Amino acid sequence: MRRIISLWLPRWPIDRWHRAQASPCTPLDSLTDSSADRPLVLTESENQTQKLYAVCPAAAALGLAPGMTLAEARAIKPDIDVHQADKQKDTQDLEALARWLGRYSPLVALDGQDGILLDVTGCPHLFGGERAMLDNIRHRLEKAGINSRLAMAENQAAAWALSHYRDGTISRDAANTQELLAPLPVSALRLDSSSVQTLVRLGLKTAGSLFSLPRPALARRFRGKPSKMVADLLTRLDMASGSREAPISPLEALPNWQVRQAFSEPVVHLETIKIACDKLLTELAVALARAELGLSRLGLYAFRVDGSVQQLTIGTNKPSRDRKHLMRLLVEKIPLLEAEFGFDLLILKAYETERLAPAQLASSQDTQEQTASEVLDRLSTRLGTGTVRHLKHRHSHLPERMQSFMPVGTGAPDWGSLPENLPERPLRLLCRPETIDVLAEVPEGAPKRFCWRRMEHRVVRAAGPERIAPEWWLCEEDRTRDYYKVEVSSGARFWLFRYGLYTMPDSHAHQGERPDWYMHGFFA
Repeated sequence: MRRIISLWLPRWPIDRWHRAQASPCTPLDSLTDSSADRPLVLTESENQTQKLYAVCPAAAALGLAPGMTLAEARAIKPDIDVHQADKQKDTQDLEALARWLGRYSPLVALDGQDGILLDVTGCPHLFGGERAMLDNIRHRLEKAGINSRLAMAENQAAAWALSHYRDGTISRDAANTQELLAPLPVSALRLDSSSVQTLVRLGLKTAGSLFSLPRPALARRFRGKPSKMVADLLTRLDMASGSREAPISPLEALPNWQVRQAFSEPVVHLETIKIACDKLLTELAVALARAELGLSRLGLYAFRVDGSVQQLTIGTNKPSRDRKHLMRLLVEKIPLLEAEFGFDLLILKAYETERLAPAQLASSQDTQEQTASEVLDRLSTRLGTGTVRHLKHRHSHLPERMQSFMPVGTGAPDWGSLPENLPERPLRLLCRPETIDVLAEVPEGAPKRFCWRRMEHRVVRAAGPERIAPEWWLCEEDRTRDYYKVEVSSGARFWLFRYGLYTMPDSHAHQGERPDWYMHGFFA
């Protein structure tokens, strides 16, 4: 049975503001308590009017509420503490908090602007049970200065309703969920305000009155109302009863494999982190070996006691489960971690895995190939992703496009080997063809004399042409290339081409078109 935790942060903008104002040496809980003496409100601009966006409990006790204008609020309490709300920062910090909650489950998602969903199916036993898990989450958030309400149920709609109206509730099964939801107001089904008002006018004030009412009778009550309102109501009922599942979109892709190490006391020394990572890699390598898999992307998540999480990522150009090699890559990144008050949890996540059957190195050539692959991995880790590149063949007839630089380890499509019976190509190819001035041209063949880079050359031998047509599907060129291999009087051999064809003059033009000539490469 699925187990979903709905976490509601009713004072999130206020709590986040307090956390932003706290100094590193100030306990967040004491800061929140001391601020309760003076009402605090956060405002936002709407139609050139300052309105309240969030209020603290002290301000709410005075009758101040979000949506009220600042002038009205000051008429009630002139000396309120006013600050501008930062919605973008609220969203960013909420996402960071959701990532930190990944310590409880790999499947974490945002739920609006003040909520977080966790699919903890199969996870509560790691924390001593469902009740202990909820208490642990609440305790950690309280230490971080965050007010929370949370509940657990078998679907997210029921969990949301219980967290908003019955804090701390744990539903055992679908029958127990309906029993818990029955006395709650219909707004617990997450309906819009117009639907709630309509249901109240019809005498349907609780969720239980909707559960017990047959669907045809319920539809008749809404006769004359928009069909969308009826459809949304039925959908919400199905979601709360568990007959319809609502998908959860996690913040990041779920890992294929995951191992963790919790610390009884916060760890601040990076050497201890390295020892723990080596232990985790040993455990992960054993699991991958049993499944005959190797990983190509690994993430290290270091959870700090202040409610933040730091992430390091390494990659390999070939699947690997070599603990020593992976540890060398992690050692390059671990100094980037900032412990501050310390880490209390490490998680290693293998995001990309491929089949890697057991193998034994039987020759020095295999050993050299493996060593070269490990060197490339270390260079990529030290210099950055995409900085180490290699040549890769591309399916193109144009010489400058037949090869391209690709980052090591990328999953780019392989177009196969070079075509068979390919004519001789120069050892050195210019990145871009360079224009040459033809001094003595022959329309049917290579030029007799040409000037390139301010030097004049006389052609003594020539071979060709080799015609290469433009790639019509790219629509970038409309003229063909005729390539010639030429040898000049100095003994140098060049590879040049005529771009276009000679045309004869006609009645509509005074002279024919003359093509351009380009230098493209050099032979030995």
